Amino acid sequence: MVETPKHVSGAELVVNAFGYWPSFHDARIEGVRLDRAGGGAVMFRLHAFEMTRETDARGCFRVTKRHVVHLRFDDVADVLIPERDDTLLGLEIGSELGSDGRFLVVVESAIGNEDEGYGGSFRARSGVVLDVVPLAAE
Repeated sequence: MVETPKHVSGAELVVNAFGYWPSFHDARIEGVRLDRAGGGAVMFRLHAFEMTRETDARGCFRVTKRHVVHLRFDDVADVLIPERDDTLLGLEIGSELGSDGRFLVVVESAIGNEDEGYGGSFRARSGVVLDVVPLAAE
């Protein structure tokens, strides 16, 4: 179980939807937006879910608690996000603050790592859960 980050306000919206703070490791990143105004912000639209141990007829794991989660990270630095966002899959939100008061956010890729030009990372001073929207069951 992942610890709920203290530097992300509105985290209770996610906890209320899932019953805990998920890792977002397998969340599909459906949208990324960079706003350079002010201190800069990075916004994400994630399709998050809980994977169960049950499998369907095809052998794929069943998912439940499907939601679209909108996150914004403010006062960002060292932003490295690839232009091709169709390979992005998951976020890792760090819990430790650096000497500059920012925490690390790693943007994971389905096909490679940051050194190969996929995925990316940035540091943010704060984060906020903007919205959590439940999706209909499949």
